[in-house]
Amino acid sequence: MERLHKHVDQLFAKYKSSKQVRELKREILSNLEAKVADLTAGGLAYNEAIDIAKRSITSIDDLIDDQTRVYVNQMTAELVQKGLLYFLIAWIVTMPFRIVGSGVLLNELFLLGSIVLGIVYLVLRLKKQDMYLRRTATFDVQAAFRRRKLVWVIWVVFITVSILYNTAMLFGSNIWFQTQVKIAGPYHFAMLGIQYALPFVSLLIPMLFHIIPGLMMKYEAGEYDGYEA
Repeated sequence: MERLHKHVDQLFAKYKSSKQVRELKREILSNLEAKVADLTAGGLAYNEAIDIAKRSITSIDDLIDDQTRVYVNQMTAELVQKGLLYFLIAWIVTMPFRIVGSGVLLNELFLLGSIVLGIVYLVLRLKKQDMYLRRTATFDVQAAFRRRKLVWVIWVVFITVSILYNTAMLFGSNIWFQTQVKIAGPYHFAMLGIQYALPFVSLLIPMLFHIIPGLMMKYEAGEYDGYEA
């Protein structure tokens, strides 16, 4: 049945792995194997039976439901936990930025965000009721993967534009008049570095979008599990 396995793998090649996809994959393979068994029992040659079974299903696009049920409260708790970790790291990393006014504000915002997310996470973790933990909601996992890719593309464009803008503002005249760039000591160098580094703090946004599809699959509910939100 290796030819059937390869055929089914090709049918599902463009879909991300999920509980729904894995169950449908097993069901289709089982049906094709049963079809081959019926055809060969009727006197048809094995290879011909395989070809007929493969031709009987050439696409599964109409069978895939993009909506996946997820244990939404469990997923939210882990997402908040990840966000808290990212904010704490960002708060520590941006401490040297406090030598400039915008750096002070940014560092304090990350501290405030960490405190708020910490409180939210504690509240979510204290809720242990089974009904709360098993509450579900439907999400489009494939759309979440597409959004993740789009957010990364937007972030790369943003960083590129920021670097070009900072370079133009800081060294535009030097580049235009082809004069030497002069850095007046370590403090000036640090100030320049901070101006270039500040936009990279926005990395938090694509990082959070990056983990969402994985969390959806991790907390995917079973066929008969959970309570609808």
